[in-house]
Amino acid sequence: LRIRAQLVEHYDSLNTKSDNNLKPEVVRMIDKSCMEYSIMIQLSHNIVSTGTSDGQNLTQLAIACGERVRNYYNLPTKSASSLRLGIFILNAYAVLELVSIKLVNDFKQFNKAKTVYKIYSGYKRGQLRQLVKEFSQVSDPYKPLLQKASDWTSGTVKSRNNETLKLIKGANVDTLSKISPENTPIVLRSVNKKQSIAYTIKPKIFETYKWALNSKQECFESYRVETITKERKLAKELEAFQILRAAEPYVSKVFFQNYTLDRRGRCYPLAAFLTEIGSDNSKGMLTFAEGRPLGKGGLEELYHTIANHYGEDKLSHKDKVKFVENKYYEFVSMGKDPKINKGWMVTESPFQFLSAVIELAELDAHFVAGGKTEDFVSHIFNPRDGSCNGMQFILGLAKSDKHGHLVNLKPNADGKPGDLYSYIATKVRDKVMDDASNASEEAMQYYDLYFKTIERLRNRFRMAELNNCPTAEYKKKAVKHYQRKYKSELLKTDIIYWSKSKFSIREWRSIVKRGSMTYSYSSTKRGIGEQIIEDTRDLDNKFLANKQHSAARLLGSMVFDTIESALPEASDVMEFFKSNCEAYMKSTGKQYGHSNILTNFPFLQNYFKQKTVEVRLTDGLYVQGYDKKYSWISNVKFKVKSDLPIMNIAKSKSAVSPNTIHGLDSACLMLVIDECNFDIVTAHDSYASHCCNVEEMQKVIREKFKLIMDSNVLLDVLSKTGNLVPMIKQGQLDSSEILKSEFAFA
Repeated sequence: LRIRAQLVEHYDSLNTKSDNNLKPEVVRMIDKSCMEYSIMIQLSHNIVSTGTSDGQNLTQLAIACGERVRNYYNLPTKSASSLRLGIFILNAYAVLELVSIKLVNDFKQFNKAKTVYKIYSGYKRGQLRQLVKEFSQVSDPYKPLLQKASDWTSGTVKSRNNETLKLIKGANVDTLSKISPENTPIVLRSVNKKQSIAYTIKPKIFETYKWALNSKQECFESYRVETITKERKLAKELEAFQILRAAEPYVSKVFFQNYTLDRRGRCYPLAAFLTEIGSDNSKGMLTFAEGRPLGKGGLEELYHTIANHYGEDKLSHKDKVKFVENKYYEFVSMGKDPKINKGWMVTESPFQFLSAVIELAELDAHFVAGGKTEDFVSHIFNPRDGSCNGMQFILGLAKSDKHGHLVNLKPNADGKPGDLYSYIATKVRDKVMDDASNASEEAMQYYDLYFKTIERLRNRFRMAELNNCPTAEYKKKAVKHYQRKYKSELLKTDIIYWSKSKFSIREWRSIVKRGSMTYSYSSTKRGIGEQIIEDTRDLDNKFLANKQHSAARLLGSMVFDTIESALPEASDVMEFFKSNCEAYMKSTGKQYGHSNILTNFPFLQNYFKQKTVEVRLTDGLYVQGYDKKYSWISNVKFKVKSDLPIMNIAKSKSAVSPNTIHGLDSACLMLVIDECNFDIVTAHDSYASHCCNVEEMQKVIREKFKLIMDSNVLLDVLSKTGNLVPMIKQGQLDSSEILKSEFAFA
């Protein structure tokens, strides 16, 4: 009611001040579509509450709010109009201090400062949480549902709150018209099966999570990693609290998710935070609402899951079972009293591990009471993940008999799992040591003089920040000053820095893992370098914390070059997709696309060249200044991107390889879900089921992966896009090898 009153007041102010023939666009928009303020609040409150926790770009959040309201009233997508409507709505939240809009320096893009408006939780954020509670019983597809979502029977559906949802986000009418029971039966059946899965949150896991968060236990990265920066710590804390607040209304309740697909066919829940594709904090909260007895082989699968979450995911199935058997009573004690027996907090996936050992403790009590193990009803997810799934598909398409074992497309001769990340890590480390041995004497001197000096300054700053010392900011500026002053000298020390690391192969593996994974998704040298910067921020290692960003970019370049030279067949497949995309777009004048193999999903890229449009907001913006005082500011300028009617061939080329690979993993996912007559929770290349169904699920995953390989995807793409480029040379990999490869999905 208070927000509604504020919206009415602001509308009246704009309406009375303006000339009848020249009313602000937002007023005309509201009048023309007869927009209701209660609908604006209902559709925006969840976006605002989830999007302001750690500071969101105002333009992006406003467009998200505006687009959702415009979509409700069947208005076309138009960024400038959505921005104006979104700002109008957010101003009401800001006036009531539920949120705070500020002009700040943003350093996210390659550490370059850019002045932007951002929106944060306001001083009265408690009232914002109260607003969320007021809507807790109102059906909203963008949060967990207390009733199963309506089945998809075509490309669009009306949700219970009367919103029109698209099955494929951002798709046009022509693409959506291809979705039908006759044309895409597997697509529809798989999404509807996912929407029928009932979830719940067990009180014990929720209460333990809440206690651990409020008492700042080390199961949360923000409290465990000493080298984490203040900003990162705050962001991770806020995310953890968001999950807690998102979960609270659903403890002991049965709920469902609403799913849509992206343009590649990848499936995503519409809800934020409390989902199976989120962080360990989120995944650990969730279990199946409907349990299943362990049955004959379920106990071993439960043990397998516990070992994975503990961090022993490279062991064989038998060794994982043995590992848990040896630690059985230790794990049971953690599940019985996790607040006292805290060993679970330092495992690989603390909350998923905790959920599993809580169930193990329940199983132990069931057995002690005289119950049979196979009769115990299990509720936890048992995930089995692909082995570097992007590269699995790339090497599978290349039929690489030489390197298929690295991603477990075929078993290793020694019975151990193939490990692409360790393979690349070893080669990168050897290259680092070789290059460093040839470094000049001058570079060595620069390392001892300049790098070591900055390292000492960084350590002093970190200690000052940790102890809330008033000189912390001064020490931070000193570091930046020396970095700028001796930039050229420091560049010469980068290879020496890595050679001095004394990392184990396991540590090298952690550093290069993401770059090795995302190479198959067209990551560039620069991109892999940025990933190394991002990923190493949260590793509890002071040596890594003191690296120069230029050193991370140097290593990113080395990772890229190593993969190119070590796996040339992967590069050939990616180049095939790029050249085919370019040839298709130039010859047809159309966006690149084709029906996806086996599922008939309408895979379509949609990249246009863009121009930046300036939007001048005459309606006013309610901003908090540097003096902490609030005021209305007029004539604020925003920049939004608008599509030009010109295809962006360069962007399409760079995106086609990752999009195609994502399209294949989505096809595999759909085929698996459609085949199985039991619940499967998925997160792209990760599949989870009840303990009793894991063995069957594993069998089906391998069969469907083999089916895709046997369908000869490259020839299928060529035939559907005009046979415009030559076929690449493929290897002799036997696709049936994956059926007996234990570690392909483990």
